Formats: sequence, C-alpha cells, structure tokens
Amino acid sequence: MLIILFALTFSYAMFQGGFVSWFLFFSFFPFGLYSLFLHLYSRRQFKVERLIEPKDYSADDHMNVTIMIRRRMPLPLFFLIVEDITPVGLDSVRSKQVLFPGFKRELQLSYRIDKASRGEHIFEAIRLTSGDVLGIAKKEWWFDCRESILVYPKFEEMIYRPLENRFEQGGTTSAMQFQKDTSLVAGVRQYQPGDRFAWIDWKATARTNEMMSKEFEIRQSNDLFIVLDRTHTENFEEMVKFTASAIRAILRNGGQVGLLSAGKERTIIPIKGGEQQQQQIFHHLAKVNADSTVHLANLIEGEAALYNHPAALILITSTLDKQLIDRAGMYMRRKGTLIIYLIKKRRSISHAQEMKLKASALKSGLIIKTLYDGEFRTAFSEVMRA
Repeated sequence: MLIILFALTFSYAMFQGGFVSWFLFFSFFPFGLYSLFLHLYSRRQFKVERLIEPKDYSADDHMNVTIMIRRRMPLPLFFLIVEDITPVGLDSVRSKQVLFPGFKRELQLSYRIDKASRGEHIFEAIRLTSGDVLGIAKKEWWFDCRESILVYPKFEEMIYRPLENRFEQGGTTSAMQFQKDTSLVAGVRQYQPGDRFAWIDWKATARTNEMMSKEFEIRQSNDLFIVLDRTHTENFEEMVKFTASAIRAILRNGGQVGLLSAGKERTIIPIKGGEQQQQQIFHHLAKVNADSTVHLANLIEGEAALYNHPAALILITSTLDKQLIDRAGMYMRRKGTLIIYLIKKRRSISHAQEMKLKASALKSGLIIKTLYDGEFRTAFSEVMRA
C-alpha cells in the first residue's frame, strides 16, 4: 500500500508538474516514510515485563499489576495501546490503556484487579498496538509473558475446640474419639459379644479353658479427617471457604487433619499437623473444582483410607439425602464419630424434605450442623445434634 501511494503521488507530480502536484508529494512523503519505518520497527526493539507482587493472594483480594516497557531505539510513536490479556476471573477495565510515548525509552502502566476469584490464574501475553497519524499503517507486537498466580480460598477466623458430644441430660461431655491401640496389649479378659476374632488370646484361652480376649490400651484421638463433597452445587465456594477455615483453625491449635477430595482427580492428603500441611492443603483448595460425578455416599463406602486411621470423620456438603444419611449411619456404627456440616449461602431456606432428613438423622445419632456463610466462627465450639 505504501509503495503504491508513493508511486502514485510521485507519478502525478512528474507528469502533472507544478506547485500543487509536488506539494502533495512532499506533504505525503514524511507520513509515508514514517509508516515505512513503523512497518520495519520489530518486536526486538521492545523489552516487556509484567510485575505482580506478591505472588499469592486470597479470594476477593485486590491485585496490583505493573507493566514495564523498555525500547532500544526510541522511534517516535504517536500512540501505543498496551493490552494485558488477563485470565478469566481476573478481569479489569484498566488492563487495556493508551499511552503517548513520543521519544521515551521507558514506559510504565499500572492497573488493579478487584476481587480476585479463587483458583490458579495464568497470564499469557501482552499485546502492543501502534499506528501512524493517517491510519495507513497499523502494527501489532505480541510478547509471551506467561505467569501463574495462585489465589487461595478465603477463610474466616474460627474458635477451635476438640469436637465433643453434648448430651441434653445434665452437663455431661465426652471426647469425640476413643480408640483401642491394638499395638499395645494391656492384659486379657473374658470374651464379650462384639469382640473381634483377631483379639482372642489363644494361649490364655487354652490355659483357662474359657474364651479370653486381649485388652488393649485406650487412647484418645482428636485427629480429624475431612471429606469435601465436590459434586456440582451453587454453594461450592462457601464449602471450600469453610474447609479452609476449619483446617487453618485445627492446625493453628496444634491438631492434626487430613483431607479427601475426589473429582476428576482423586486427592488424599494424609493426617498430619504443622504449617507445611496447611500449605499443601491450601494449595489443593486453591485449584479444586466441583467436578465430581460420584455421590458422596458412594465415596464414603468405597474409600478404604477412611477406615485405616482412628480419626473423627467430617463431611462437608451442601445437600442432604437419604442415601447419604444411611451410609453415614453405617460408617458411624462401624468406626465411631462422624459429623456432617451442611454449608449454605446466606438467606438460603431449608426445604421441608431436608428438615425431615435431619430429624431422621437425629434419631439414628448422626450429628448434622447447618452453617451459613459468615457464621463459621463457632462451628467447632457449638457442635450439637441438630
């Protein structure tokens, strides 16, 4: 296009002659020459860098992004459109701005992303666009500035106390979990209905001519194993928030906790304590999605890891049905403590069917606690049969 325009104006001046024709040629010449230089101005003349500090955020935090642009040869640019291609969930109207660099070698622009959403966000590229005054030439430069930012789930401060049953009669309380340590034999006693076959002490049985069982030391365990329901629900973000809040409270108060999260990918984090455990679980919760096609009840029944450790089981879900209550009741009779937390959005209304299911669960001894977003603080200190 530039070559054709140059040729046309020069031919017109040569054949027509006179002041007007040469005036048109020389008036167009600087603009055409600038457009040619702009066309030849390569991306190697630029060095583009994106700065995001810090690298880790929590959901709903503000994120400040700075883009630095350095030029080797300061070709005068009338305008420069800088567009940062932001990932979905981190949109900002200020991520695309117009600068007027002129002869400047260094340029800088900043923008803020309000309320970053939970997840792993990948910034892919930055696009620069410029052109001439007449709009004849337009040039784009793409820069691969791939960067990954992890936004952790938001959490609430919670009061943590070891889970306990509160009985209506009097002020009796009992620790949630007492386990027989089968590695420590304290003595022998007469066989009682319900004793496992492996507990029978055959030497004592032969000696006394009566069925005798081993007596094990009883130890209290406040370890917790959390199962996150990842089936699709509108309350999933609130469930993740509660899971993060609970785990943080448990670990900060010296407890130990593990996590089972099964969706397209199955993740089991063994029961441990400490800061490293929190980082590992939070890293998983930052990326987790509601992509499970397996009912929570089936997950409880088929997961062997839930039965291999003497820990109280916590189910975090937002839906309640008969299948879940039946499977939870079977687990409780086999292993002991199980608590179901129903997580809801504020102003959510419990349906009549859900109320009937909760009443049925209460009769079978299940503990079900309904919590609404913003009311997680007393989740552990006020556990009761509901």
